[in-house]
Amino acid sequence: MSGNYQLLAMENPLLDIQCNATEELLKKYNLKSNNAILADESHKPLYDEIVEKFDVVYVAGGAAQNTARGAQYLLPANSTVYIGCVSDDKYADAMKKAAAADGLRTVYQVTDEAPTGTCGVLITGHDRSLVANLAAAEKFKLEFLQQPENWAIVENAKYYYFGSFFLTHDGGYASALAVSQHAADNNKVFALNLSAPFLSQFFKDRLDAVVKNADLLFGNEDEARTYSKQAGWETEDVKEIAKKLAQLPKGNARPRTVVITQGSEETVVAVGDAVSVFPVTKVDDIVDTNGAGDAFCGGFMGLYAQGIEDAARCVQAGHYIASLCIKQVGPTFPKVGEREPLPNF
Repeated sequence: MSGNYQLLAMENPLLDIQCNATEELLKKYNLKSNNAILADESHKPLYDEIVEKFDVVYVAGGAAQNTARGAQYLLPANSTVYIGCVSDDKYADAMKKAAAADGLRTVYQVTDEAPTGTCGVLITGHDRSLVANLAAAEKFKLEFLQQPENWAIVENAKYYYFGSFFLTHDGGYASALAVSQHAADNNKVFALNLSAPFLSQFFKDRLDAVVKNADLLFGNEDEARTYSKQAGWETEDVKEIAKKLAQLPKGNARPRTVVITQGSEETVVAVGDAVSVFPVTKVDDIVDTNGAGDAFCGGFMGLYAQGIEDAARCVQAGHYIASLCIKQVGPTFPKVGEREPLPNF
């Protein structure tokens, strides 16, 4: 059985440079242990330092690309396609190979204005601090998406998944507006991830403009609480925040589903006034939690894109794919030839 690329994901393709870091390194670069930021000038030496002083692993990353690979795990072949911007270099080649190995089709805009983007992933215990140098990724242009062969991918898809990191640059923001409006106008499903606390702090107007057409909205507890603070809601209760997010203005009549993960704690789902919680099955042999949230979204979207809109089943699929990811190094999954039969969700 073969799919028809019904799930399109877009965001910033980045090569993760991952290491087991120290608290001293985090302090040196003024980083929090469980956070995601965009690199500024003060972080430029970080990438060379971790390569020189730590054992690093290179992993194909970029949050929505991770999610797309996780979704493809559950879907028939040729079901997912990912669009973003890279350079013509070895980092882009590594990402293409990793995506292809997981069955993900990639359609990259290629720029010569900057190298392929990278993300420093600093692991301390079960926490990860992400420092993204977008480089080529932020050179993405709406015009590339609007080329007939690429807009045909948009028109063919029935489900869309965007990470909000894409909203920090003009091409990504314009593309998110265009695709989310296409989804709303054509009764297709548009999913958005809140992605990181700084997005609601510094890009809230852009975020809200895209949330308006989001049928599925994902985030974790820190992102939810930061959004609540920026919105002036005066609550840190994740269930209440999920309800308020579900009730934000909507561009069409389809009710919004909000899904908030909390690491190993229960996952919260809100649709309108109704809130449900789903416990997370304990995983003993954790190797690395980097990408666990992306993997969860991949499992959720992988089942949802099969027409299964039962939140309980989609959350179960999300927990399953996340559990596979955290037994690997980085946001990766078992190789195709080594995968166990899928459970019933």
